[in-house]
Amino acid sequence: MRNTFCVTHFALYLYNMKLKRNPFVIRGYDGPELFCDRRKEVAMLLSNVENKADTTLFSLRRMGKTGLLHHVHHLLQAEKKLEFIYVDIYSTNSLTEFTNEVASAVLKAFPEKIPIGKRFMSFLKSLNPTISYDQFIGTPEVKLTYTQQENTDYSLSQLFSFLDRQGMRIVVALDEFQQILNYPEKNTEALLRSIVQSLKNVVFIYSGSQNHLLAEMFTSAKRPFYSSSRSLHLDSIDEGIYIEFIENHLRNSGFQIENEIAREILSWTFGHTYYTQALCHRIFAMGKRKVTREVVLNALITLLDDESATYFQYRKLLTSNQWRVLVAIAKEVRVFEPTSAKFIREHQLPGQSSVQRAIETLGKQEMIITIIDETNEYLRLSDVFLMRWLARTY
Repeated sequence: MRNTFCVTHFALYLYNMKLKRNPFVIRGYDGPELFCDRRKEVAMLLSNVENKADTTLFSLRRMGKTGLLHHVHHLLQAEKKLEFIYVDIYSTNSLTEFTNEVASAVLKAFPEKIPIGKRFMSFLKSLNPTISYDQFIGTPEVKLTYTQQENTDYSLSQLFSFLDRQGMRIVVALDEFQQILNYPEKNTEALLRSIVQSLKNVVFIYSGSQNHLLAEMFTSAKRPFYSSSRSLHLDSIDEGIYIEFIENHLRNSGFQIENEIAREILSWTFGHTYYTQALCHRIFAMGKRKVTREVVLNALITLLDDESATYFQYRKLLTSNQWRVLVAIAKEVRVFEPTSAKFIREHQLPGQSSVQRAIETLGKQEMIITIIDETNEYLRLSDVFLMRWLARTY
């Protein structure tokens, strides 16, 4: 009797937690009702897929491109029109690892219990794979081992040819596509381009957050992927739409928030998707039913405190000049003339050439980014929370 009582109450606890789930997603994708806007971008991606046009998706890091890809996947799956394969290649360091990620993603998309999955397993066995399963979430992981690059090239070509022969439209999203530039195999771009252009039923979405590298790949006439896809830039969500999204989800969960406070949240985060979601997620988790300016500030401070140990480590990884320049840019928030005498004097920085070298290094490390709006160009830290932490700490 006691066990039944405990189980019943535990089930009720889980049920209540589900009803009160935090609507501000900070990891993964949790359905269309918790996905904010991106209607224009979604429409363009769907149109490109429908018309067999490849897309290159550009965005700043943590602007929501991966969530957008999963949202498009959800919509296509709901309509049962197309099959969608998502491949994150950020952690790959060679063409072999790239091939393994593609094979694992295909196996995840087409489990062996369905006809195409059975066909894929039969095909895969011809490549002599080692198949294991993630110990935490059970997703399949394929490992193909080669001693010669020619075998890797052949297997990758055969993988995509298999997909092309299935008599259906298939979308392959290659996330962090610029990673292929780091592979030791120098012909990777040319090889992939030769494979891709021979396919009739597979549409590609190439996405990445290192915009300068990705842009060079697709806009330089000297590169294999030149002019081979349609470009889509992912910017901040419209302020009015995001404010409405924040207010509605908080109010529907029993919170009170004024329009001005929601606007201040977006001001703190620059409307940057991840940081906005993270701040709202923390506000919701704190449980203060009336969201005031003080509640928002306390939520932000707790987020910064959580990351402080990591941020202190950055100082050890940078030179003294690089660190001083980083702090100066963080304090200014936006820097229009970083090598000007005024900026250098006010922040007691070294000479102009030293500041310029520090900026170049910080840019290569993606710690600072160049923002171009309608009328201006300026520098800003890429990590909004790091910027707020530096401005508060130093």
